[in-house]
Amino acid sequence: MRPITLILLAAGALLAQPAERRSIFPPGIKPAGPYSPGVLSGDFLYVSGQGPRDANGKYGDTPQANMRQTLRNIRAIVEAAGLTMEHIVFAHVYLHSSVPQSEMEKVWNETFPNNSPRRAVFTSHRLPLDIPVEVNAIAIRDLALKPKAAKMILPAQSDKPGCRKAPGGVICSASAPTAATVEEQTKLVLEQLAAHLKKAGYTLADTVATNVRLDNVDDFAKMNAAYGAFFPKDAPPTRTTIGPNPPVASRDAVNGRYPALVSVSLLAAK
Repeated sequence: MRPITLILLAAGALLAQPAERRSIFPPGIKPAGPYSPGVLSGDFLYVSGQGPRDANGKYGDTPQANMRQTLRNIRAIVEAAGLTMEHIVFAHVYLHSSVPQSEMEKVWNETFPNNSPRRAVFTSHRLPLDIPVEVNAIAIRDLALKPKAAKMILPAQSDKPGCRKAPGGVICSASAPTAATVEEQTKLVLEQLAAHLKKAGYTLADTVATNVRLDNVDDFAKMNAAYGAFFPKDAPPTRTTIGPNPPVASRDAVNGRYPALVSVSLLAAK
């Protein structure tokens, strides 16, 4: 076999390898559930939704103090992956309805004085642990490739059921109002997502980020228990959990269907 053929075969084999993937667990960042604070996959770092809790488990006493600590927590994950805040290309900001967006903006502009990353801002009825703000992010590993990330997005509360192509992979979403409890719905939702991903040529193991919407944030622990069974304990995907709307008045079934107590969107990438 000629040397040039061997070189081409070796290059093809390298290209066929799955993207490098590892979880990022920086000191002082303790996940509140079965998810990784950060996941490096291919050209990107995915950062789980972070709140304002500091290393001592305390929160700030003003909206700006809470936003500032939230972004410090983002920074800790980004820097643990060997990157900087300049590498961030997209973020979701979730604010409790009591937090003025203007207060968030002041700290955001302080943190990103130039070339602010793209972002989407949402108001949530309630967030896990009753935190007032939650922020997630995507960062590019090589600043020279930043133009490549111009259209990168994260799974969000507006995603429709099923799968669709997205920059960097595929986004899938599901809910399961045929079950009565949060635990049952979570199990069925993730089974649905696994089936959607299979049709799209992916598996749950390819998941790098999830967005979990709870009808009632008080069900956070119940959801965690069912959710965690679907991902490896040592390297689960990143996650953002929110309670976007007030809880439903009744959880009784109507015509055989229950309210959606949990719905999940995810981003899978290879």
